[in-house]
Amino acid sequence: MRVLIAEDHSGMRDILKIYLTRLKFIVDEALNGQQAFEMAQQNKYDAMLLDIRLPQKSGFEVITALRCLRNQLPILVISAQGAVEDRVKALNLGADDYLVKDISLPELGARLNRLIRRADGGSKNLLFCNNLTLNMADMTVRRQSKPVNLTKKEFILLSELLRKKNKVVTIEDLMEAAWGEGGDGVLSNKLNVHMRSLRQKVDTGSQKALIKTVRGFGYKITDR
Repeated sequence: MRVLIAEDHSGMRDILKIYLTRLKFIVDEALNGQQAFEMAQQNKYDAMLLDIRLPQKSGFEVITALRCLRNQLPILVISAQGAVEDRVKALNLGADDYLVKDISLPELGARLNRLIRRADGGSKNLLFCNNLTLNMADMTVRRQSKPVNLTKKEFILLSELLRKKNKVVTIEDLMEAAWGEGGDGVLSNKLNVHMRSLRQKVDTGSQKALIKTVRGFGYKITDR
């Protein structure tokens, strides 16, 4: 597992890195808030340990910026600031947990592992392609953070495409997913109508079209 430590105090950063390395984490370091934000966007991390009082961009600003971009990286705030208002602010902005720096390292490790386990469970409900997100838990779809309102059939078709992202999904497989039946002329026409509507809702108004027709075979969704 890979963790990002965003901490400007070298002594604290070294303590955290040594401990987490012993727990078999791969550890990256950010020395200021701007660097933390950029690294969180550019790399795949299982969690971030984030100090609030960082130069260039505060921890509060880092949380806000990531959540505005719908980056759901688990964030464990570690701060010398134990005031209730700081804890409430960080959690309301989207932090997942908050610890004051005089905590024990074993407790920090336990909290971090809990966050990662919880995030792993939640991530199974999310399907992505570029800036399109489908949430199986609450049956919502968003593109560029804007809601996309789909019918039940359109939602099923999109989820089938996203599960096989960058691969061709055959006409027969799509019909089986949406209607539970083998293909015939009438059903194939129904699929074409639903796919046309789905593409309009997902791709209209966006610079990049994600849903492609693979003539004679089916459809695919791709960010390539």
